[in-house]
Amino acid sequence: MNSINTENHMFVLHFENRLDVTKLLSRSILIKFAISLSVEAQSYEQLFHELKNKPEVIENYDVPDESFALRFFAIGRKKKLDSIERIKMFLEAVQFNHAPICLISPVNEFYLVEEYDHPTDENPRKIFFGKLWGEGRSELKTKYNLRERCYIGNTTMDPELSFIQVGFPMHLCSLIEHLKANLAMVQPGNLVFDPFVGTGGLILPAAEFGGYVMGTEINYQTARAKGRSSRQGDKLLSIVIADSSKHAIWSSNAKFDVIVADPPYGVREKARKTVKNKKSDANEDYIQYQQKEDYDLEAAFCDLLNLAAMTLVMNGRVSFWYPVILEKYCSENLPTHPAMELLSNCEQPLTRKTSRRLLSYRKVREPIANEECEIRKTGVSHYRDCLFSSNKKENC
Repeated sequence: MNSINTENHMFVLHFENRLDVTKLLSRSILIKFAISLSVEAQSYEQLFHELKNKPEVIENYDVPDESFALRFFAIGRKKKLDSIERIKMFLEAVQFNHAPICLISPVNEFYLVEEYDHPTDENPRKIFFGKLWGEGRSELKTKYNLRERCYIGNTTMDPELSFIQVGFPMHLCSLIEHLKANLAMVQPGNLVFDPFVGTGGLILPAAEFGGYVMGTEINYQTARAKGRSSRQGDKLLSIVIADSSKHAIWSSNAKFDVIVADPPYGVREKARKTVKNKKSDANEDYIQYQQKEDYDLEAAFCDLLNLAAMTLVMNGRVSFWYPVILEKYCSENLPTHPAMELLSNCEQPLTRKTSRRLLSYRKVREPIANEECEIRKTGVSHYRDCLFSSNKKENC
Protein backbone atom coordinates (compact mmCIF):
# COMPACT_ATOMS: atom_id res chain seq x y z
CA MET A 1 0.00 0.00 0.00
CA ASN A 2 1.15 3.52 -0.75
CA SER A 3 2.13 5.77 2.14
CA ILE A 4 -0.71 8.08 3.15
CA ASN A 5 -0.41 11.82 3.60
CA THR A 6 -3.10 12.67 6.14
CA GLU A 7 -3.21 16.26 4.85
CA ASN A 8 -4.76 15.05 1.59
CA HIS A 9 -8.41 14.22 0.97
CA MET A 10 -7.81 11.81 -1.92
CA PHE A 11 -5.80 8.61 -1.54
CA VAL A 12 -4.66 6.27 -4.29
CA LEU A 13 -4.45 2.74 -2.90
CA HIS A 14 -3.82 -0.64 -4.51
CA PHE A 15 -6.07 -3.58 -3.61
CA GLU A 16 -5.85 -7.18 -4.75
CA ASN A 17 -9.57 -7.47 -5.40
CA ARG A 18 -12.83 -5.56 -5.25
CA LEU A 19 -14.13 -7.55 -2.29
CA ASP A 20 -11.48 -5.95 -0.08
CA VAL A 21 -12.73 -2.50 -1.08
CA THR A 22 -16.34 -3.49 -0.36
CA LYS A 23 -15.37 -4.73 3.11
CA LEU A 24 -13.49 -1.52 3.82
CA LEU A 25 -16.40 0.70 2.75
CA SER A 26 -18.87 -1.34 4.83
CA ARG A 27 -17.17 -0.16 8.05
CA SER A 28 -15.93 3.31 7.04
CA ILE A 29 -17.90 6.31 8.23
CA LEU A 30 -15.34 8.88 7.00
CA ILE A 31 -14.76 7.55 3.45
CA LYS A 32 -17.12 9.26 1.00
CA PHE A 33 -16.66 6.98 -1.99
CA ALA A 34 -14.18 4.74 -3.80
CA ILE A 35 -13.62 4.59 -7.54
CA SER A 36 -11.70 2.22 -9.75
CA LEU A 37 -9.13 4.72 -11.01
CA SER A 38 -8.76 4.74 -14.78
CA VAL A 39 -6.82 7.97 -15.34
CA GLU A 40 -4.93 10.39 -13.09
CA ALA A 41 -3.82 13.60 -14.81
CA GLN A 42 -2.38 17.04 -14.12
CA SER A 43 -4.73 18.84 -16.52
CA TYR A 44 -7.80 18.21 -18.64
CA GLU A 45 -5.65 18.22 -21.76
CA GLN A 46 -3.60 15.37 -20.32
CA LEU A 47 -6.75 13.59 -19.11
CA PHE A 48 -8.36 13.61 -22.56
CA HIS A 49 -5.10 12.50 -24.14
CA GLU A 50 -4.81 9.55 -21.73
CA LEU A 51 -8.42 8.50 -22.38
CA LYS A 52 -7.84 8.70 -26.14
CA ASN A 53 -4.89 6.33 -25.73
CA LYS A 54 -7.02 4.00 -23.56
CA PRO A 55 -10.25 3.65 -25.57
CA GLU A 56 -11.23 0.53 -23.59
CA VAL A 57 -11.90 2.68 -20.51
CA ILE A 58 -15.04 4.03 -22.19
CA GLU A 59 -15.76 1.34 -24.81
CA ASN A 60 -16.19 -1.41 -22.20
CA TYR A 61 -19.22 0.44 -20.81
CA ASP A 62 -20.53 2.15 -23.93
CA VAL A 63 -23.22 -0.42 -24.71
CA PRO A 64 -26.95 0.14 -25.37
CA ASP A 65 -28.26 -1.96 -22.48
CA GLU A 66 -26.08 -0.33 -19.76
CA SER A 67 -27.01 3.20 -18.72
CA PHE A 68 -24.45 5.58 -17.23
CA ALA A 69 -24.10 8.76 -15.20
CA LEU A 70 -21.18 11.13 -14.72
CA ARG A 71 -20.73 12.86 -11.35
CA PHE A 72 -18.42 15.79 -10.65
CA PHE A 73 -16.67 16.33 -7.34
CA ALA A 74 -14.20 19.10 -6.36
CA ILE A 75 -11.97 18.77 -3.28
CA GLY A 76 -10.16 21.65 -1.58
CA ARG A 77 -11.84 24.42 -3.59
CA LYS A 78 -13.57 27.19 -1.61
CA LYS A 79 -15.54 28.73 -4.46
CA LYS A 80 -18.27 26.49 -5.79
CA LEU A 81 -17.67 25.25 -9.31
CA ASP A 82 -20.25 24.75 -12.04
CA SER A 83 -20.49 20.96 -12.14
CA ILE A 84 -22.83 20.99 -15.16
CA GLU A 85 -20.27 22.90 -17.23
CA ARG A 86 -17.51 20.48 -16.20
CA ILE A 87 -19.62 17.46 -17.15
CA LYS A 88 -20.63 19.02 -20.50
CA MET A 89 -16.98 19.78 -21.29
CA PHE A 90 -15.97 16.22 -20.48
CA LEU A 91 -18.75 14.59 -22.54
CA GLU A 92 -17.94 16.80 -25.53
CA ALA A 93 -14.37 15.52 -25.47
CA VAL A 94 -15.11 11.94 -24.39
CA GLN A 95 -18.26 10.68 -26.02
CA PHE A 96 -20.57 7.80 -25.14
CA ASN A 97 -22.17 6.80 -28.44
CA HIS A 98 -24.42 3.94 -27.36
CA ALA A 99 -24.99 3.91 -23.59
CA PRO A 100 -28.07 5.91 -22.47
CA ILE A 101 -27.81 8.50 -19.70
CA CYS A 102 -29.63 7.77 -16.44
CA LEU A 103 -29.06 10.08 -13.47
CA ILE A 104 -31.27 8.27 -10.94
CA SER A 105 -30.19 4.62 -11.04
CA PRO A 106 -27.49 4.11 -13.67
CA VAL A 107 -25.87 0.74 -14.29
CA ASN A 108 -22.45 2.39 -14.44
CA GLU A 109 -21.56 5.50 -12.46
CA PHE A 110 -18.41 7.47 -13.26
CA TYR A 111 -16.69 10.16 -11.20
CA LEU A 112 -14.71 13.16 -12.39
CA VAL A 113 -12.78 14.46 -9.38
CA GLU A 114 -10.69 17.63 -9.14
CA GLU A 115 -8.23 18.08 -6.27
CA TYR A 116 -6.97 21.56 -5.33
CA ASP A 117 -3.97 22.50 -3.20
CA HIS A 118 -5.46 25.78 -1.99
CA PRO A 119 -9.09 27.00 -1.70
CA THR A 120 -8.50 29.96 -4.05
CA ASP A 121 -6.59 28.13 -6.80
CA GLU A 122 -8.03 28.46 -10.29
CA ASN A 123 -6.69 25.18 -11.61
CA PRO A 124 -6.72 21.78 -9.93
CA ARG A 125 -3.53 20.04 -8.85
CA LYS A 126 -4.83 16.70 -10.09
CA ILE A 127 -7.82 15.31 -11.95
CA PHE A 128 -9.08 11.76 -11.41
CA PHE A 129 -11.48 9.76 -13.54
CA GLY A 130 -12.89 6.34 -12.75
CA LYS A 131 -15.89 4.13 -12.17
CA LEU A 132 -17.65 4.16 -8.81
CA TRP A 133 -17.08 1.00 -6.76
CA GLY A 134 -19.01 1.99 -3.68
CA GLU A 135 -19.70 4.53 -0.96
CA GLY A 136 -18.82 4.67 2.74
CA ARG A 137 -21.26 4.49 5.65
CA SER A 138 -21.72 8.20 6.27
CA GLU A 139 -25.49 7.60 6.42
CA LEU A 140 -24.95 6.12 9.90
CA LYS A 141 -24.36 9.65 11.20
CA THR A 142 -27.86 10.55 10.05
CA LYS A 143 -29.43 7.27 11.13
CA TYR A 144 -28.18 7.74 14.71
CA ASN A 145 -28.38 11.55 14.82
CA LEU A 146 -28.57 12.67 18.45
CA ARG A 147 -31.59 14.87 17.70
CA GLU A 148 -33.58 11.86 16.53
CA ARG A 149 -32.89 9.62 19.52
CA CYS A 150 -35.51 9.00 22.17
CA TYR A 151 -33.07 9.50 25.02
CA ILE A 152 -29.64 11.10 25.36
CA GLY A 153 -27.60 12.51 28.22
CA ASN A 154 -25.01 15.24 28.80
CA THR A 155 -22.17 12.98 27.69
CA THR A 156 -23.78 10.91 24.92
CA MET A 157 -21.05 10.33 22.36
CA ASP A 158 -21.36 11.97 18.94
CA PRO A 159 -22.28 9.19 16.45
CA GLU A 160 -19.38 9.93 14.12
CA LEU A 161 -16.81 9.61 16.92
CA SER A 162 -18.45 6.50 18.34
CA PHE A 163 -18.41 4.70 14.98
CA ILE A 164 -14.76 5.68 14.48
CA GLN A 165 -13.91 4.27 17.90
CA VAL A 166 -15.65 0.95 17.24
CA GLY A 167 -13.93 0.84 13.87
CA PHE A 168 -12.86 -1.91 11.55
CA PRO A 169 -13.16 -5.67 12.05
CA MET A 170 -10.04 -7.82 12.36
CA HIS A 171 -10.08 -9.15 8.80
CA LEU A 172 -9.42 -5.65 7.42
CA CYS A 173 -6.09 -5.21 9.26
CA SER A 174 -4.10 -6.73 6.44
CA LEU A 175 -5.67 -4.24 4.03
CA ILE A 176 -4.92 -1.02 5.90
CA GLU A 177 -2.29 -1.78 8.50
CA HIS A 178 -1.79 1.75 9.70
CA LEU A 179 -5.49 2.14 10.53
CA LYS A 180 -5.69 -0.86 12.84
CA ALA A 181 -4.09 0.94 15.76
CA ASN A 182 -6.88 3.26 16.88
CA LEU A 183 -9.86 0.98 16.41
CA ALA A 184 -11.69 -1.44 18.67
CA MET A 185 -12.34 -3.81 15.74
CA VAL A 186 -15.73 -5.10 16.81
CA GLN A 187 -16.67 -8.18 14.79
CA PRO A 188 -20.07 -9.88 14.42
CA GLY A 189 -20.73 -12.05 17.45
CA ASN A 190 -18.24 -10.26 19.72
CA LEU A 191 -19.19 -9.61 23.33
CA VAL A 192 -18.68 -5.86 23.82
CA PHE A 193 -18.70 -4.16 27.22
CA ASP A 194 -18.85 -0.49 28.23
CA PRO A 195 -18.15 0.03 31.98
CA PHE A 196 -19.43 3.64 31.79
CA VAL A 197 -22.35 2.91 29.48
CA GLY A 198 -24.53 5.93 30.27
CA THR A 199 -27.13 6.25 27.49
CA GLY A 200 -25.40 3.68 25.29
CA GLY A 201 -23.75 5.96 22.74
CA LEU A 202 -20.70 3.69 22.38
CA ILE A 203 -22.31 0.26 22.45
CA LEU A 204 -24.79 1.35 19.78
CA PRO A 205 -22.27 1.20 16.87
CA ALA A 206 -20.93 -2.07 18.24
CA ALA A 207 -24.44 -3.51 17.98
CA GLU A 208 -24.88 -2.00 14.51
CA PHE A 209 -21.83 -3.98 13.39
CA GLY A 210 -23.04 -7.26 14.88
CA GLY A 211 -21.64 -7.25 18.41
CA TYR A 212 -23.59 -8.32 21.49
CA VAL A 213 -23.41 -5.43 23.92
CA MET A 214 -23.72 -4.79 27.63
CA GLY A 215 -22.53 -2.26 30.17
CA THR A 216 -22.52 -1.01 33.72
CA GLU A 217 -23.79 2.36 34.89
CA ILE A 218 -23.53 3.78 38.41
CA ASN A 219 -26.32 6.33 37.91
CA TYR A 220 -29.71 4.62 38.15
CA GLN A 221 -31.53 7.68 36.80
CA THR A 222 -29.47 7.49 33.62
CA ALA A 223 -29.58 3.75 33.09
CA ARG A 224 -33.30 3.23 33.75
CA ALA A 225 -34.48 5.51 30.92
CA LYS A 226 -35.85 3.70 27.89
CA GLY A 227 -35.02 4.69 24.34
CA ARG A 228 -33.42 3.35 21.23
CA SER A 229 -30.14 5.19 21.90
CA SER A 230 -28.76 2.18 23.75
CA ARG A 231 -30.97 -0.49 22.24
CA GLN A 232 -30.16 -2.00 18.88
CA GLY A 233 -32.55 -4.83 18.08
CA ASP A 234 -31.77 -8.02 19.96
CA LYS A 235 -28.06 -7.22 20.41
CA LEU A 236 -28.44 -5.64 23.86
CA LEU A 237 -27.75 -8.21 26.55
CA SER A 238 -27.95 -6.17 29.75
CA ILE A 239 -27.36 -2.87 31.48
CA VAL A 240 -26.18 -3.53 35.05
CA ILE A 241 -26.59 -0.86 37.72
CA ALA A 242 -23.11 -1.16 39.21
CA ASP A 243 -19.89 0.64 40.05
CA SER A 244 -17.30 -0.08 37.36
CA SER A 245 -14.48 0.19 39.91
CA LYS A 246 -15.76 -2.89 41.77
CA HIS A 247 -14.05 -5.64 39.77
CA ALA A 248 -15.13 -8.32 42.22
CA ILE A 249 -18.64 -8.29 40.71
CA TRP A 250 -17.24 -10.26 37.75
CA SER A 251 -16.76 -14.00 37.81
CA SER A 252 -13.29 -15.29 37.00
CA ASN A 253 -14.91 -16.81 33.91
CA ALA A 254 -16.24 -13.47 32.65
CA LYS A 255 -14.53 -12.62 29.36
CA PHE A 256 -15.16 -9.84 26.85
CA ASP A 257 -13.89 -9.57 23.29
CA VAL A 258 -13.89 -5.76 23.30
CA ILE A 259 -14.19 -3.02 25.92
CA VAL A 260 -15.10 0.51 24.83
CA ALA A 261 -15.40 3.47 27.16
CA ASP A 262 -15.62 7.22 27.49
CA PRO A 263 -15.12 7.70 31.25
CA PRO A 264 -16.46 10.96 32.77
CA TYR A 265 -13.76 13.60 33.22
CA GLY A 266 -15.71 15.73 35.68
CA VAL A 267 -16.65 18.30 33.02
CA ARG A 268 -20.24 17.59 31.95
CA GLU A 269 -20.55 14.67 34.37
CA LYS A 270 -18.65 13.98 37.59
CA ALA A 271 -16.60 10.83 37.98
CA ARG A 272 -18.12 8.98 40.91
CA LYS A 273 -17.67 5.66 42.71
CA THR A 274 -19.31 3.99 45.68
CA VAL A 275 -17.82 3.62 49.16
CA LYS A 276 -19.17 2.32 52.44
CA ASN A 277 -20.28 5.02 54.85
CA LYS A 278 -17.95 5.69 57.73
CA LYS A 279 -19.03 4.77 61.23
CA SER A 280 -19.51 7.67 63.62
CA ASP A 281 -18.44 7.24 67.26
CA ALA A 282 -21.49 9.23 68.34
CA ASN A 283 -23.86 6.98 66.43
CA GLU A 284 -24.39 3.70 68.23
CA ASP A 285 -27.23 2.65 65.91
CA TYR A 286 -24.87 2.26 62.97
CA ILE A 287 -26.24 0.93 59.68
CA GLN A 288 -23.76 0.31 56.88
CA TYR A 289 -24.77 1.37 53.38
CA GLN A 290 -23.16 2.49 50.12
CA GLN A 291 -22.65 6.14 49.29
CA LYS A 292 -20.95 7.94 46.40
CA GLU A 293 -17.79 10.02 46.41
CA ASP A 294 -15.57 11.68 43.80
CA TYR A 295 -13.54 9.27 41.69
CA ASP A 296 -9.96 10.41 41.04
CA LEU A 297 -9.36 10.40 37.29
CA GLU A 298 -6.02 8.60 37.45
CA ALA A 299 -7.58 5.91 39.61
CA ALA A 300 -10.52 5.64 37.20
CA PHE A 301 -8.32 5.05 34.15
CA CYS A 302 -6.03 2.65 36.02
CA ASP A 303 -9.08 0.71 37.17
CA LEU A 304 -10.29 0.58 33.57
CA LEU A 305 -7.02 -0.86 32.27
CA ASN A 306 -6.86 -3.31 35.19
CA LEU A 307 -10.38 -4.45 34.31
CA ALA A 308 -9.35 -4.94 30.68
CA ALA A 309 -6.32 -7.01 31.67
CA MET A 310 -8.54 -9.16 33.89
CA THR A 311 -11.61 -9.67 31.69
CA LEU A 312 -10.52 -9.43 28.05
CA VAL A 313 -9.87 -12.53 25.98
CA MET A 314 -6.34 -12.93 24.65
CA ASN A 315 -5.72 -10.30 21.93
CA GLY A 316 -8.93 -8.57 22.99
CA ARG A 317 -8.98 -4.80 22.77
CA VAL A 318 -9.91 -1.89 24.97
CA SER A 319 -10.47 1.55 23.45
CA PHE A 320 -11.21 4.70 25.44
CA TRP A 321 -10.93 8.48 25.44
CA TYR A 322 -8.26 9.98 27.70
CA PRO A 323 -8.07 13.74 28.56
CA VAL A 324 -4.70 15.49 28.64
CA ILE A 325 -3.27 18.89 29.56
CA LEU A 326 -1.23 20.00 26.56
CA GLU A 327 1.59 21.73 28.45
CA LYS A 328 2.15 18.67 30.63
CA TYR A 329 1.53 15.96 28.09
CA CYS A 330 4.16 13.28 27.50
CA SER A 331 4.14 9.52 27.00
CA GLU A 332 4.54 9.01 30.75
CA ASN A 333 1.09 10.59 31.27
CA LEU A 334 -0.52 7.56 29.65
CA PRO A 335 -1.67 4.52 31.64
CA THR A 336 0.43 1.38 31.18
CA HIS A 337 -0.08 -2.25 32.19
CA PRO A 338 2.39 -5.15 31.76
CA ALA A 339 -0.30 -7.33 30.20
CA MET A 340 -1.54 -4.65 27.77
CA GLU A 341 0.12 -3.26 24.64
CA LEU A 342 -0.65 0.31 23.51
CA LEU A 343 -1.60 0.20 19.83
CA SER A 344 -2.87 3.67 19.09
CA ASN A 345 -2.85 7.21 20.37
CA CYS A 346 -4.95 9.64 18.30
CA GLU A 347 -5.52 13.22 19.39
CA GLN A 348 -8.68 15.32 19.25
CA PRO A 349 -7.99 19.00 20.17
CA LEU A 350 -10.54 20.48 22.58
CA THR A 351 -9.26 23.87 23.81
CA ARG A 352 -6.01 25.81 23.69
CA LYS A 353 -4.98 24.09 26.92
CA THR A 354 -6.45 20.62 26.59
CA SER A 355 -7.18 17.76 24.23
CA ARG A 356 -8.25 14.17 24.51
CA ARG A 357 -6.72 11.05 23.03
CA LEU A 358 -8.36 7.94 21.71
CA LEU A 359 -6.21 5.15 23.14
CA SER A 360 -6.42 1.50 22.12
CA TYR A 361 -4.68 -1.39 23.87
CA ARG A 362 -4.41 -5.10 23.10
CA LYS A 363 -4.16 -7.82 25.72
CA VAL A 364 -0.90 -9.69 25.10
CA ARG A 365 -0.91 -12.07 28.06
CA GLU A 366 -2.71 -12.91 31.27
CA PRO A 367 -1.77 -10.67 34.20
CA ILE A 368 0.14 -12.20 37.08
CA ALA A 369 -0.32 -11.53 40.79
CA ASN A 370 0.07 -7.91 41.93
CA GLU A 371 0.41 -6.54 38.39
CA GLU A 372 -1.49 -3.29 38.08
CA CYS A 373 -1.80 -0.29 35.81
CA GLU A 374 0.31 2.75 36.58
CA ILE A 375 0.61 6.32 35.34
CA ARG A 376 4.23 7.28 35.78
CA LYS A 377 3.75 11.05 35.56
CA THR A 378 0.63 12.72 36.89
CA GLY A 379 -1.45 15.03 34.74
CA VAL A 380 -4.95 13.76 34.15
CA SER A 381 -6.01 14.31 37.78
CA HIS A 382 -5.62 18.09 37.28
CA TYR A 383 -7.56 18.11 34.02
CA ARG A 384 -10.75 19.67 35.34
CA ASP A 385 -8.88 22.32 37.37
CA CYS A 386 -6.86 23.27 34.31
CA LEU A 387 -9.91 23.44 32.06
CA PHE A 388 -11.86 25.78 34.32
CA SER A 389 -8.99 27.71 35.89
CA SER A 390 -9.11 31.49 35.51
CA ASN A 391 -5.35 31.60 36.03
CA LYS A 392 -3.73 29.89 33.07
CA LYS A 393 -0.67 28.87 35.06
CA GLU A 394 -2.61 27.34 37.90
CA ASN A 395 -2.59 23.53 37.64
CA CYS A 396 -1.60 23.72 33.99
